Amino acid sequence: MTALRRAAIAVFAVFGVAVGCGGTPAAAPDKPAAPAAVLEPPDSCTTADDCDLVDACCGCNAGGKKLAIRKDAVAAFEASREQRCGGLMCAQFISQDPSCDAEAICGSRNRCRVAPHMQHQ
Repeated sequence: MTALRRAAIAVFAVFGVAVGCGGTPAAAPDKPAAPAAVLEPPDSCTTADDCDLVDACCGCNAGGKKLAIRKDAVAAFEASREQRCGGLMCAQFISQDPSCDAEAICGSRNRCRVAPHMQHQ
């Protein structure tokens, strides 16, 4: 495999993460779609202690980034990694995404978010 082809694959892999990797699966024709449950989003918070950083499909050591979610949602997020990211190939380089050198805070509208270290609101 040429270096150019490997680079193209890496770009497509990173781009796929950025755009969400695919569409919404269609409901089976014989089963009606179940109504979505109204749940609290996994990024709601009241203080920064409610939030934690997790690797996106590809972590910072594999060309990816970090996301901020509630601490009590981390285990479910990690457990769903294979389903969410199973077909994705991560690039083999250290990411320069700002989230890789950041912290989780409880930001505006009481949502966990990634912020540069020592950012005060």
